[in-house]
Amino acid sequence: MTKNNFPYQAWTICITLLIWHTASLAESSTASIKTPGADLANFPNSAFTLPQGHAYAELSPINYASHDSIDTPSQYSAGYLLRYGLLDDLELRLFSLGYTQLNDENKTKGLSPQVFDIKWHLLDESKDSLLPAIGLEVALQTDLASPNFKNGLQPALSLNFDQSLPYDIALEYNLGFITQQSDLGKTQYQLALSWALQRDVIEDLAVFIHGYTNTATGATSSAIGGGLQWTPARRISIFSNLNAGLTDSTPAISTLTGFAIAF
Repeated sequence: MTKNNFPYQAWTICITLLIWHTASLAESSTASIKTPGADLANFPNSAFTLPQGHAYAELSPINYASHDSIDTPSQYSAGYLLRYGLLDDLELRLFSLGYTQLNDENKTKGLSPQVFDIKWHLLDESKDSLLPAIGLEVALQTDLASPNFKNGLQPALSLNFDQSLPYDIALEYNLGFITQQSDLGKTQYQLALSWALQRDVIEDLAVFIHGYTNTATGATSSAIGGGLQWTPARRISIFSNLNAGLTDSTPAISTLTGFAIAF
């Protein structure tokens, strides 16, 4: 096994083990990928949390972003989101872009930072009052990463909303802030907004449009796109999206393909 091929072989082993384990679970298990659903499929995260004792493994082995208009290089990553229901309304999460490779002069590659995250489901939706379901998410990006990808501690906060619309359309949107380190090493706080509109077209197949905008002094990133989510089995979801950048500091094209497994 060569050193350069290790990440790809490790991913193959990981995916094989996850699929095998899922197939071996007893049918009496109540685990479901439909409730609350995968968070990696589109830009916003839902307001809902996993039931106590349940877990999701969400993997995105294909995650590509092209270069932008200000010479930020294109990037490939193979990320993951691991979720565990500590309580019915409290979820522990671990997120990372995982193995990442930049198309820069040095062909920089390594492990992206680990992000520790807590999601708290605050309120259910009240359709009579036209009030959305609400969740609160608090995250901290750490320096647990390869040397070239360390960017210091970066906190983030988000209010997550889910709301039912006419014609069986589901609206999901997040409003909060994220932090980033500038080229001069200064911390920048960015207002972050993301949204998605999703509808089932046939049983177990949904399509969505989504977008995001992150605002900062001198640079605003924004994108819009669409995708689909297929649920071939009760515990498995497969998703993909394709997006176009709307500003000079946003990748012109980005795409993600992945799957989620419920335990």
